[in-house]
Amino acid sequence: MKNWFASERGAYFFLLLGIGLMLLFVALERNFPDAGQLETASGRVTWSQPAQGGLYFTLDGDERRFVLFFKGDSDQRLRAAIVDAQAYPVKVSYHPGQVSSPSFLPGRYYAVYGVTVGGKEVSPLSTVRGSYRRDNLIALVMGVLFAAYGGRRVWNFRAAVAPAAPRRRPR
Repeated sequence: MKNWFASERGAYFFLLLGIGLMLLFVALERNFPDAGQLETASGRVTWSQPAQGGLYFTLDGDERRFVLFFKGDSDQRLRAAIVDAQAYPVKVSYHPGQVSSPSFLPGRYYAVYGVTVGGKEVSPLSTVRGSYRRDNLIALVMGVLFAAYGGRRVWNFRAAVAPAAPRRRPR
Protein backbone atom coordinates (compact mmCIF):
# COMPACT_ATOMS: atom_id res chain seq x y z
CA MET A 1 0.00 0.00 0.00
CA LYS A 2 3.03 2.22 0.46
CA ASN A 3 3.52 2.78 -3.28
CA TRP A 4 -0.10 2.62 -4.44
CA PHE A 5 0.48 5.42 -6.96
CA ALA A 6 2.96 3.19 -8.83
CA SER A 7 0.39 0.40 -9.18
CA GLU A 8 -2.61 0.03 -11.47
CA ARG A 9 -4.71 1.66 -8.76
CA GLY A 10 -2.54 4.76 -9.03
CA ALA A 11 -2.92 4.79 -12.80
CA TYR A 12 -6.69 4.84 -12.47
CA PHE A 13 -6.40 7.51 -9.79
CA PHE A 14 -4.51 9.85 -12.13
CA LEU A 15 -6.91 9.13 -14.98
CA LEU A 16 -9.97 9.86 -12.83
CA LEU A 17 -8.31 12.91 -11.27
CA GLY A 18 -7.74 14.34 -14.74
CA ILE A 19 -11.31 13.64 -15.82
CA GLY A 20 -12.58 15.22 -12.60
CA LEU A 21 -10.53 18.38 -13.15
CA MET A 22 -11.82 18.71 -16.71
CA LEU A 23 -15.39 18.31 -15.45
CA LEU A 24 -14.67 20.96 -12.81
CA PHE A 25 -13.64 23.37 -15.56
CA VAL A 26 -16.88 22.68 -17.43
CA ALA A 27 -18.94 23.19 -14.26
CA LEU A 28 -17.19 26.48 -13.45
CA GLU A 29 -17.69 27.79 -16.97
CA ARG A 30 -21.37 26.86 -17.01
CA ASN A 31 -21.90 28.40 -13.56
CA PHE A 32 -20.76 31.88 -14.65
CA PRO A 33 -23.87 34.09 -14.88
CA ASP A 34 -25.11 35.92 -17.95
CA ALA A 35 -25.80 39.66 -17.82
CA GLY A 36 -29.56 39.00 -17.66
CA GLN A 37 -29.19 36.97 -14.46
CA LEU A 38 -27.50 39.75 -12.50
CA GLU A 39 -29.29 42.09 -10.12
CA THR A 40 -28.03 45.44 -8.86
CA ALA A 41 -27.66 47.11 -5.51
CA SER A 42 -26.36 50.62 -4.88
CA GLY A 43 -25.05 52.74 -2.05
CA ARG A 44 -21.89 53.81 -0.31
CA VAL A 45 -19.56 51.19 1.12
CA THR A 46 -19.90 51.17 4.90
CA TRP A 47 -17.56 48.28 5.66
CA SER A 48 -14.96 46.38 3.66
CA GLN A 49 -12.40 43.73 4.50
CA PRO A 50 -10.00 41.96 2.14
CA ALA A 51 -9.63 38.32 3.19
CA GLN A 52 -9.23 34.83 1.76
CA GLY A 53 -9.27 35.65 -1.94
CA GLY A 54 -11.97 38.29 -1.92
CA LEU A 55 -13.02 41.77 -0.82
CA TYR A 56 -15.99 41.48 1.53
CA PHE A 57 -18.14 44.60 1.91
CA THR A 58 -21.55 46.03 2.76
CA LEU A 59 -23.50 48.95 1.31
CA ASP A 60 -25.43 51.49 3.34
CA GLY A 61 -29.18 50.99 3.29
CA ASP A 62 -28.86 47.37 2.18
CA GLU A 63 -28.88 44.40 4.55
CA ARG A 64 -27.14 42.14 2.00
CA ARG A 65 -23.42 41.55 2.16
CA PHE A 66 -21.24 41.21 -0.93
CA VAL A 67 -17.94 39.66 -1.95
CA LEU A 68 -15.79 40.60 -4.91
CA PHE A 69 -13.56 37.59 -5.62
CA PHE A 70 -10.01 38.46 -6.64
CA LYS A 71 -10.00 35.85 -9.42
CA GLY A 72 -12.48 37.98 -11.38
CA ASP A 73 -10.52 41.20 -10.91
CA SER A 74 -7.08 40.60 -12.40
CA ASP A 75 -6.41 44.28 -13.07
CA GLN A 76 -7.65 45.33 -9.57
CA ARG A 77 -9.90 48.07 -10.97
CA LEU A 78 -13.04 46.72 -9.30
CA ARG A 79 -11.32 46.48 -5.92
CA ALA A 80 -10.09 50.07 -6.19
CA ALA A 81 -13.63 51.25 -7.01
CA ILE A 82 -15.05 49.44 -3.98
CA VAL A 83 -12.35 50.76 -1.64
CA ASP A 84 -12.91 54.31 -2.92
CA ALA A 85 -16.70 53.97 -2.67
CA GLN A 86 -16.88 55.18 0.91
CA ALA A 87 -16.98 58.75 -0.43
CA TYR A 88 -19.46 58.26 -3.28
CA PRO A 89 -22.16 55.72 -4.14
CA VAL A 90 -21.56 52.76 -6.41
CA LYS A 91 -23.79 50.22 -8.08
CA VAL A 92 -22.79 46.56 -7.89
CA SER A 93 -24.06 43.74 -10.08
CA TYR A 94 -24.44 40.45 -8.24
CA HIS A 95 -26.00 37.06 -8.81
CA PRO A 96 -28.76 36.35 -6.25
CA GLY A 97 -28.27 32.59 -6.54
CA GLN A 98 -24.55 32.54 -5.83
CA VAL A 99 -24.16 32.98 -2.11
CA SER A 100 -21.15 32.00 -0.01
CA SER A 101 -20.80 31.73 3.75
CA PRO A 102 -17.14 31.94 4.70
CA SER A 103 -16.15 30.42 8.01
CA PHE A 104 -14.09 33.43 9.05
CA LEU A 105 -16.90 36.03 8.66
CA PRO A 106 -20.50 35.83 9.84
CA GLY A 107 -23.35 35.93 7.35
CA ARG A 108 -23.98 35.16 3.69
CA TYR A 109 -22.21 37.04 0.90
CA TYR A 110 -23.41 37.54 -2.67
CA ALA A 111 -20.80 37.25 -5.45
CA VAL A 112 -20.25 40.57 -7.29
CA TYR A 113 -19.49 40.53 -11.03
CA GLY A 114 -19.55 44.23 -11.86
CA VAL A 115 -19.19 47.69 -10.36
CA THR A 116 -20.62 50.88 -11.85
CA VAL A 117 -19.43 54.30 -10.71
CA GLY A 118 -21.27 57.42 -11.88
CA GLY A 119 -23.15 55.47 -14.53
CA LYS A 120 -19.94 54.07 -16.07
CA GLU A 121 -18.99 50.44 -15.79
CA VAL A 122 -15.55 49.99 -14.20
CA SER A 123 -14.86 46.68 -16.00
CA PRO A 124 -17.25 45.06 -18.46
CA LEU A 125 -18.68 41.64 -17.68
CA SER A 126 -16.65 40.17 -20.55
CA THR A 127 -13.41 41.25 -18.83
CA VAL A 128 -14.52 39.71 -15.55
CA ARG A 129 -15.52 36.52 -17.40
CA GLY A 130 -12.08 36.46 -19.05
CA SER A 131 -10.36 36.74 -15.67
CA TYR A 132 -12.43 33.85 -14.31
CA ARG A 133 -11.76 31.77 -17.43
CA ARG A 134 -8.01 32.40 -17.27
CA ASP A 135 -8.00 31.22 -13.66
CA ASN A 136 -10.21 28.21 -14.46
CA LEU A 137 -7.97 27.16 -17.36
CA ILE A 138 -5.47 25.95 -14.78
CA ALA A 139 -7.94 23.19 -13.86
CA LEU A 140 -8.41 22.28 -17.52
CA VAL A 141 -4.69 22.10 -18.30
CA MET A 142 -3.98 20.07 -15.17
CA GLY A 143 -6.93 17.81 -16.01
CA VAL A 144 -5.64 17.12 -19.52
CA LEU A 145 -2.15 16.39 -18.19
CA PHE A 146 -3.36 14.05 -15.43
CA ALA A 147 -5.80 12.28 -17.77
CA ALA A 148 -3.09 11.77 -20.41
CA TYR A 149 -0.61 10.51 -17.82
CA GLY A 150 -3.15 8.23 -16.16
CA GLY A 151 -4.47 7.00 -19.50
CA ARG A 152 -0.97 6.12 -20.67
CA ARG A 153 -0.28 4.22 -17.44
CA VAL A 154 -3.59 2.34 -17.62
CA TRP A 155 -2.79 1.43 -21.24
CA ASN A 156 0.66 0.17 -20.22
CA PHE A 157 -0.74 -1.90 -17.34
CA ARG A 158 -3.43 -3.41 -19.57
CA ALA A 159 -0.89 -4.23 -22.28
CA ALA A 160 1.40 -5.89 -19.74
CA VAL A 161 -1.42 -8.01 -18.29
CA ALA A 162 -3.00 -9.01 -21.63
CA PRO A 163 -2.27 -12.64 -22.46
CA ALA A 164 0.19 -13.18 -25.24
CA ALA A 165 -1.20 -14.69 -28.42
CA PRO A 166 -0.40 -18.41 -28.65
CA ARG A 167 2.47 -19.21 -30.99
CA ARG A 168 1.99 -21.59 -33.84
CA ARG A 169 4.45 -24.34 -34.32
CA PRO A 170 5.94 -24.56 -37.77
CA ARG A 171 5.13 -27.80 -39.61
